[in-house]
Amino acid sequence: MQASRISSRLYLALLWLCLGAPAHGEFFGAIAGGLQSGMEQAPEGVPRGLVHVAPDLPAVLWVDLANGAMHVLEQSRPGWFSEQEVIPISIGKAGYDKLREGDLKTPVGVYQVTRFLSDAALDDKYGHGAFPLNYPNAYDRLRARTGSGIWLHGLPKGVESRPRLDSDGCVVVGNETLDRLHPLIKARETLVVLAPGLHWDTKPRVEDEQLLATIKQWQKDWQNIDNDAYLSHYDESFTDTKRDLAAWKRYKTRVNNSKRKIKVTLQKMTVVAYPGEDQLAATRFYQIYESDNYKWRGWKQLLWQLGSDGEWRIVYEGNG
Repeated sequence: MQASRISSRLYLALLWLCLGAPAHGEFFGAIAGGLQSGMEQAPEGVPRGLVHVAPDLPAVLWVDLANGAMHVLEQSRPGWFSEQEVIPISIGKAGYDKLREGDLKTPVGVYQVTRFLSDAALDDKYGHGAFPLNYPNAYDRLRARTGSGIWLHGLPKGVESRPRLDSDGCVVVGNETLDRLHPLIKARETLVVLAPGLHWDTKPRVEDEQLLATIKQWQKDWQNIDNDAYLSHYDESFTDTKRDLAAWKRYKTRVNNSKRKIKVTLQKMTVVAYPGEDQLAATRFYQIYESDNYKWRGWKQLLWQLGSDGEWRIVYEGNG
């Protein structure tokens, strides 16, 4: 990807110089973002908020909504990323931070690509295809955010560029770029972070390391059938959308007390500090649950909140 990264940066810089004032240029926000990332050497390190990513994911797509740029991030070793490419994008006509259907905004949050819709299945306005995102996600639904149909898709056929604020809420890239991204995207796994910006650190934050340790302890307490310790990981505000904390405790106590052994395996885990929220983190993994009388496997989501006492606790748990 080295050649594409260099060409992307050169293109952004030349376009910026030629256009001069950004208010009149196509994708003007992406140009600023590309220059801010640095022309001499692509950034690498720890993207702030990207706590953990499964090692087999080819790339993370981090969309800097404020600067109109998508950063393609590759994990070279656990927790350490390099920027492979900066891609100009178009987002909602009304900007970002979507709250309701029809507000013409792009959401802020942590999402997965659900599938690919081919050119043949779509109108020409979507270009070479589309990758729908799982908006509204669990947190969006908890916050009563409405709307649907937020996609990553190509430019309309015959169109070469668009202003930064020009879609109905989708993230739009050039068709050649969409074709190039396709092999990197895995349905139901690829992580797409829609955030107001992107900041780089040289090492993990203390609270991020603490969160990873807490997740491991939650898993261990569950496997040890230490019911009190296991339930201590759940916050007073917890919900699974059907039960509050008291009902959850009754349910899990009944279930756990019926087991002689429990094994919980967490695969393909991602942990991301939720953009736009204070001390909230989204965790998603493929869970394999095995007990002496029941087996289950599937995708699980947890939302963790850092409390005033400095402890991470679960405020939401659900499948999907």
